[in-house]
Amino acid sequence: MKIDKIKITFNNGFEKIVERDNVKNFNSLVDWLDMFNNNENVNILTMFGKELGSSFSIDKNNIKSIKII
Repeated sequence: MKIDKIKITFNNGFEKIVERDNVKNFNSLVDWLDMFNNNENVNILTMFGKELGSSFSIDKNNIKSIKII
């Protein structure tokens, strides 16, 4: 199964859809998702957009849920 989109829900209710075509390190996010959902220890992950200067970070302490859509 090819994963193309991931939905991140933050603790404050904000939802972000991350698409494979929009970030450089999408596979790292997939690995992070697996570890987070298996209650493993995860570090902060910074996602780098393909547009110059676009990036965001996720931390296990500010994520309510993360899933493949």
